[in-house]
Amino acid sequence: MKEKTGPAETLLICIGNDYREDDGLGFYIGRHPKIKNLQGIRILENSGDGMAMMDAWKDAGMVIIVDAVHSGRPAGTIFRFDAINNPLPANIFAVSTHHVGIPECIALSRSLGLLPEKLIFYGIEGESFGQSMELSAIVREAADAVVDNIVEELGRA
Repeated sequence: MKEKTGPAETLLICIGNDYREDDGLGFYIGRHPKIKNLQGIRILENSGDGMAMMDAWKDAGMVIIVDAVHSGRPAGTIFRFDAINNPLPANIFAVSTHHVGIPECIALSRSLGLLPEKLIFYGIEGESFGQSMELSAIVREAADAVVDNIVEELGRA
């Protein structure tokens, strides 16, 4: 058993692709000045590599994951799930470019006893996933709201 020597780390995992329009929202959130200026948080950009996510969160106390989702709901819809206490609904990941998706990573980590103490997932319904480096206006607005939610949530933690 590994002994912890200090306070558990807070980790923000930002999933995305800079070149696929709204799929870049995770990176947008992680690079936002309000997030970058937070103390005591490690920010990890991830293109959807589930095994890297699991490895990164194994020693974290609190993990927040942000990613674009495609569920058929209106663009800009914000989802927030406590992934420790409730499974993520599969229908928000109707289309995924990730090899091992977030729900599978969480399920595998749960079965192996590797979940962090707290695991929050924020998803934003994307509007467009074409080839561009720009977020759609409605997704950018939702991403800014999630930034504020994360800052508030970390302030309470």
